[in-house]
Amino acid sequence: MAGVIGKIGNQRGIEATLTDIEGARSPKGGIVPGIQYLRGFAAILVVIWHVNWLVSLPPSYGESPFLLAETGLFGVAIFFVISGFIITIVSFGPIRSTRTEFFLRRFVRIIPFMWVCVIGYNLLSLAGTAKADPMLALRAMVLWPIGELRPYVVWTLRHEFIFYILFALTMLRPRPLLPLLVAWFLAPLTWYTAARLLAWPELLHPDNTGLALATVVGYGNIMMPNLQFGMGFALGLLWLKGHPLVRSRYPGAFLLTIAAAILATAIVGATLSEDNGLRAVWWTLFATLVVWLGIASTERPGPLHSLGMLLGDASYAIYLTHAAAAIVLIQISARLHNPLPSALFVILAVVGSVLAGILIHWYVERPLIGYCRRLGRRSVVA
Repeated sequence: MAGVIGKIGNQRGIEATLTDIEGARSPKGGIVPGIQYLRGFAAILVVIWHVNWLVSLPPSYGESPFLLAETGLFGVAIFFVISGFIITIVSFGPIRSTRTEFFLRRFVRIIPFMWVCVIGYNLLSLAGTAKADPMLALRAMVLWPIGELRPYVVWTLRHEFIFYILFALTMLRPRPLLPLLVAWFLAPLTWYTAARLLAWPELLHPDNTGLALATVVGYGNIMMPNLQFGMGFALGLLWLKGHPLVRSRYPGAFLLTIAAAILATAIVGATLSEDNGLRAVWWTLFATLVVWLGIASTERPGPLHSLGMLLGDASYAIYLTHAAAAIVLIQISARLHNPLPSALFVILAVVGSVLAGILIHWYVERPLIGYCRRLGRRSVVA
């Protein structure tokens, strides 16, 4: 297994690696555009779903104007597949990542900005409600694997870091333990089947801390995120080998990829609302197909390309800050006695939340990451 991974690492597909999880590079060195488009699109799916739900709560309109089922969760499934793909191609570069390098890059890219967002959200919540719950904020700050969080969107990063840890332990070693990682990818199916066959619902809805920790690692949640990471991992290995299946060859990437993602989202939302294992499998398959199309797409420079790249770059900031931005807009609307039709307000709030995320990406996220990287380089030199 070590020889296979080492051989992959020396093939032409690895010539383009990533500094971070900010995009994927093609064998020719250019950023894979479809992946960037999908990152932005997935973030917007989450924004639409959350804003549409938030307006159903007081003091807003009291109902959601659009029937969106669980659109946001499908956006998260796309994120998880992309994460599995990117982490794989990042780690098996010309110079393979050590565990220390791997975790340092993940930390710098994700954690400092997440801390800023968690602190900001909780201060905003305190100003609006005059109530503080430091435990919820603390759990979010340390990505504690169980329990409620504030802001709750941080829950996805819990699963991201479980994947990072297991990936590093099994693959970033002299003799990779691929079967063990594959077993983890498939564990949710076994977990779900055991819960049903043994009539043991506590496996899916644990009632004690020990079982809850085991469940979040082995099963995840109703989305079965391990499956999505695994499919992204498989796409990453194919991409590294230069397999024709993932070769960039389809023009019109922006329109084609987004159209496929919208279609898959509509199918998932319309047909897979029941809480069962089949839904998670379909989520995974649809998300994998959409991400594959993004990988295999090409795009010429132009306005749509620029927009897709911008949204992809800002997707992390959009995802982490959209709830706070939407709540502020909802509060302003409520003070004005909700003058707009609810559907129009949702559209404007989504646009406003996305724009706020882009601005925060430009003026907070990027400078913060740049500062942390410079600090790290100085520490190494010293």
